[in-house]
Amino acid sequence: MTSRPSGIITLTTDFGLQDPSVGIMKAALLTASEKSKVIDLTHEVEPHNVAMGAFMLWTAANRFPAGTVHVGMVDTRIAPERQLLAVSAHDQYWLTPDNNLVGAVLATAPVSEVRSLDLEHLRLQRSAQTMDGRDLLAPTAAWLASGRYGFSAMGPRLDNNGQLDLVFAGDTRIIHVDHYGNLITNLAGPDWDGRALACGGRLLPPLCADSGTAADQPIAYVGPYGLSEEDDEEGGEEPPFFFLSS
Repeated sequence: MTSRPSGIITLTTDFGLQDPSVGIMKAALLTASEKSKVIDLTHEVEPHNVAMGAFMLWTAANRFPAGTVHVGMVDTRIAPERQLLAVSAHDQYWLTPDNNLVGAVLATAPVSEVRSLDLEHLRLQRSAQTMDGRDLLAPTAAWLASGRYGFSAMGPRLDNNGQLDLVFAGDTRIIHVDHYGNLITNLAGPDWDGRALACGGRLLPPLCADSGTAADQPIAYVGPYGLSEEDDEEGGEEPPFFFLSS
């Protein structure tokens, strides 16, 4: 069962803010529907780092109103004939290239549906090899968010979506270093029973009210995304792993 569109659209890209790409993509959204409510999730995904983009998109799951449309555009080096996906999961919608960007969202959704965008039905055409965000995903997101097109009209259903989970699959590891230098792992809070975590050759005590841990010592805790994190106040050298390469 799909959710009623909320009119809200989020954007997650590796475009950065130095160039006009983000502004032009927003212009395409507003051209398709002036009533679009656009939220920038982030445009600072490392260039072509699909795993990082997949994590950023996953953080939006269940944190926006039902019916929100999330647009993910990371790594524009894929061939121009690539498939574009429309996904219904977590009571929200997701529009991404077929490059595993939505893999973590699907892996954590109890119920999901994936469709391939039918550009002919939507009357859309590529005008540049690297501008699918502007030419294809932006207008589609605006139409889906406004209710002009329903989710079932996005295109044919895919029974086997083939999306890899680049965030949670595999070993426990650090998947992101945030703005404050906190090391975020892919270990969910419910899977961590408060035992000390080993990271970079150090044993990190858990943060708790009676831990007695000094404020300047690295600690482990469950962060705002429900994942175990390390707070490294010493600013020491990062462990020899960062993002899972795509």
